[in-house]
Order: sequence, then C-alpha cells, then structure tokens
Amino acid sequence: MLRRYKYDDTDKKGGAKMTVIREIEIRHFRVISHLKWWPNSGINCLIGPGDGGKSTILDAIELNLGARQSYSFTDADFHRCDTSSSIIIDVTLGSLDDELLNLEVYGHFFRGWNPRTGEMQSETAAHLETVLTLRLLVSADLEPFWSLYSDGPAAEGRERNILFKHRQNVAPVRLGATAAHHMALGPRSVLGKLSSDMSQASAALAAASRQARQAFADQGCEGVEDILSASRTIAHNMGIRVDDIKALLDVRGVTFTGGAIALHDNDHVPMRSLGSGSMRLLVAGLQKSVGNSTIFIVDEVEFGLEPYRIVRLLDSLGAKTNDSTQQVFLTTHSPIVLKELSSVQLHAMRTTKAVIPPMPGVEGGVPIRVTQNWIRPLGDREEAQKTLRACSEAFLAPNVIVCEGKTEIGLLRGFDLHAQAQGQHSMLAHGCHWADGNGSTMFERAKIFADMGYRTALFMDSDVVYDPQIYAELAQRNITVFRWPDPLSTEEALFASVPPTHIELLLNIAVQWKSQDSVDTLIKRFSNNTYSLGACLLHFEEAMRPVLGTAAKDKSGSWFKDIEPAERLMREVVGPGFGQVAAPFAAPFGALWDWIQQSPTARPLPRPGGIQ
Repeated sequence: MLRRYKYDDTDKKGGAKMTVIREIEIRHFRVISHLKWWPNSGINCLIGPGDGGKSTILDAIELNLGARQSYSFTDADFHRCDTSSSIIIDVTLGSLDDELLNLEVYGHFFRGWNPRTGEMQSETAAHLETVLTLRLLVSADLEPFWSLYSDGPAAEGRERNILFKHRQNVAPVRLGATAAHHMALGPRSVLGKLSSDMSQASAALAAASRQARQAFADQGCEGVEDILSASRTIAHNMGIRVDDIKALLDVRGVTFTGGAIALHDNDHVPMRSLGSGSMRLLVAGLQKSVGNSTIFIVDEVEFGLEPYRIVRLLDSLGAKTNDSTQQVFLTTHSPIVLKELSSVQLHAMRTTKAVIPPMPGVEGGVPIRVTQNWIRPLGDREEAQKTLRACSEAFLAPNVIVCEGKTEIGLLRGFDLHAQAQGQHSMLAHGCHWADGNGSTMFERAKIFADMGYRTALFMDSDVVYDPQIYAELAQRNITVFRWPDPLSTEEALFASVPPTHIELLLNIAVQWKSQDSVDTLIKRFSNNTYSLGACLLHFEEAMRPVLGTAAKDKSGSWFKDIEPAERLMREVVGPGFGQVAAPFAAPFGALWDWIQQSPTARPLPRPGGIQ
C-alpha cells in the first residue's frame, strides 16, 4: 500500500537535518507476520487492541537502531515460534546528515525513496531522497546480525554495518517504565550526553578512586592478620621474596565508571528513586536539551502520570507543535492522550487472523492460517480531527457504534444498564463503544472508523431522506446501518411500539425533563386541541400514538433529545418490557443489540489469482 508522505526534515532552530525513520518493514517477528509502515516526522501514536503488535513495533525499532549490538533471542520471538522463516527488521533512515551521506563509507548502500508514494528504489536519483536501510536478521541459530541492506550489494554478497559512532547518533531513547539508568552518567545515559567534555568528570572519578584506596590503607583492615601471616610464610617457603604483605583495595576493584555519578535531591536521596512518571518527564526534558538522538520511544505514555502531567509530557514531545526536529513513537490506551493529539499523529494497529479454505477439488487439502498486519492512519482531514476530539474513547474499542445524536447514545446506555442489571455482560465487555455522530456528520464519522479498521455500525432514525448512494458507500465499507422503518424518527418509533401501559411512564419522564406545561402545549398543538396531556394519561387511545411521537420530536421542546432522558426511558421503561415492544422499535434495536454481542468472525481471504 503506497501513500503520499508529508515530511519536514529541517531543524527550525539551526537549519540542520535531523535523521528520521522513513520506512519500517518487519517480517516474522512475534505477533507480526509482515508489516510495512511509513511513519511521519513528529509524533506517531499507535492504538489498537492489547497484544495486537504495538509494543512489538517499538521493540523492533529499538532492536534495529539501538547502540547495543547484543540481544538474547528465543524461539518465542519468531512468529508462531516458527524458526523456519528468519526474523527480518528493516528500518530505513532519511534526512541523512553529512556523515551518513559519506560516499566512501556508505555509497554502495544508498537507496532512493519517493516521499510522494513511499516507493523504494535500489539506487538513488535526483527526484528521490537518499536513504539508508539498517537490517536486523535473526535465523534459526538465534544469533542476531546487524547490517546495512541494499538490493545490489546483497546480490553481490557485500556486507557492511553502520559505524558505531553513527549508530549512537541514531539510537532511539526509550522512556520505559524503568528509566533509572538515565539518572547516572553511564554510557547509555542521557546525562552523559549533556556535556561535550567528560574529561573533568573522568579525572574526578580517578582521583576519588585513589583517595578511596589511600583511606583504606591508612585505616587498615581488621580480621585479616591470620591471612597475611600465612601468605607471608607460604611466599617465603616457596622462594618468593616479599618484605611485607598488606591488605589494600585492588586498583581494579575501586575503579569508578561514569555510572558512579548520579543525581540526588537536596536530601541526598537518589533521583533514580523518583516515580516512573516523574522520571519519564525528567528524561524527556533532558533529552530535549541534549538534542543528540532525534528518535523517542514511549510505550503506554500515560503510565504513572496524572492527567495534567500527561499533557505536560506530550507537550515536551511536541504534541501541539508537531515538532519536526524529533520523531516520537508511542502507544496509549488513554482517551486523555488522544484528546491532546492531532489526527495526523494517530495510527491504528490492526492484526487479523484469517483462514484460507482448501482449494476445491484438491484431495487432502488443509485450511491455511494467515495473519495480516497493517497500520491505518487517521489522516489530517478536519472532520477526522473533530471526531478524535469528540469520540476519543471510541478509538480505544475494537467495535464502534456511531450514533446519530445524544438520543441514540442515551438509548444504548440505558439498555446497557438494564442488561447489566439482569446479569448480562456490558457493551464495553463486548468491546463496543458508542461515538457521537453529531447529526449530519454521522456518515463521515462512521467512514472514518471503518477506514481505520474498526468494526463499525451506524445507529440512526429515518425521518430524513438521504441519497441512496450514501447507504451504498456505507455498505462498501462493511458499515452495518440500524434504523427505524421509514419515515419514523426515534420518538415516533418509540411511541408507535411501546404497549399502552407504558405510555404513561414515557410521559412522566417527559414531564420531569421538560415540565408539564411544555408537554401539554405540544400535545395540544399537534392534535389541533383534540388531546391534552391529561387525556393521554387518563384515557389513552391508539390514535394518540402519532400525535405523541410528533410532539416528542419537535425541536422547540423535544422531550428526549439528550442522553439522560433517553437513558432513563430505556432503563426504566423500554428495557424491562422489551418483550412487549412492537417491531418498529424492537426489530432494529434488537438487531443492534445482537450485533453488539456477536464476536467478529474471521473471514476467508480470497485465493491468489481470483479463485474464491
């Protein structure tokens, strides 16, 4: 799948290029069978079901680009534990600095990448961006092999790895649950990169080592006299001349490394003892100041942080500015995070398992299990951004019901509460969440969710006539539409379907929500003063149903056009008596409830060559 790619590889502060990942391709790694992705500069937030491969992508990036060149792989790292196919992780870097563009060092491995389409060429050209592909290969022997990859050198058997100093510059910084090592001046620590000259710190550590040995020598060591005496005697007996033997600190035993210098607060408490969230914030700020590596990895960015500190961390990572001077890969299960992001920064991770049936007429054929992996961006359309703000919780569920408005949302919530009271599983337990369609934008919002790989339904009324082409487009995207029979609104379907004994209960809710005078006025207006609220309560007739439905939906004083009243009428009235509700309301809503409770089924994939 190719797509247009928007990128800005210029550091706005100094005009220098900042190396970024242009393409990621993963084969046969953990839950991923095969995945190709073109991330953006700035923030790339992955969402999707648990165990769907989001963290696997982050691990793949870190394993490929990380400065450490060792890792203990096991059979479990191979897709379905099948070691017959090698793990291959390709990460293609663009916006290369002058050192990575050195022809003598890397020229044979340059490739060309088309930023408009995402196509990769084996050689670079004037209209293509020059890129380098770093490959991590793990075969059945479990030994990882890091190298540069290009089609030409690979065919010739030519191998080369990126220089370690260059790998250090592109190695990502991972803000994990444990970031204590960044609070000391270790070789992989952010603190070690704050100063361009570490010679003074090294000299101080060497002096501290000497002082420790001298202090130990001056103080002496009690309890080793027997050992020293025996050692002297044995040395003399063996002909080894020593005037004396002393117990001193070994030179190598007290050699301090950079990790011996760590940050402490004013009470001398190590800052490595900070909470996970606080440490993430501090490391993010330090890394921003260092500006060495331009790639961040954050798994579950909300971990250990209160909402206001989540916002602060996202701001530091460039959520509001879409900072092109760094590239951030993060995952989340928090709607707070989604509300702070731009739609262009959001990507849905999708993993589906399907079964290809045996070829017809082939004797002994067996079904083939196939795993598909892909990433779908939300995009930068205005309606996509509005949907993300208004329906952030829905993006975290695998099944989404786009409701035309608040009334439909209330109906769903009310029936859900009634079902839970009867001991049934909730909508959320079935992996379903509702999204506000906001009236006429419901079609566009349903398409947005469907295009991102969500199992999507649309719940709407039928009092407005829409172009049949709209429903055809929804069907093409496998969006299931649930609506009342034409031309009924939700209120008309409701009053046309509930049993006579429930009419009074609905009217009581309307009165409590809108007032007695308001309800009475609307009934009289739409019945030409034939009926009143009192008559409908005390002497209900079947002929009153259309009048009540029309009065209830009137825009000047609609009775149930909000979540709370709609939720009440479903929880208190319709739900308990659903078995007595007539088809105009019961049939569409019952079908919707069945849709909620149905688990998605794996659909057979088409066979190659169009054979079904």
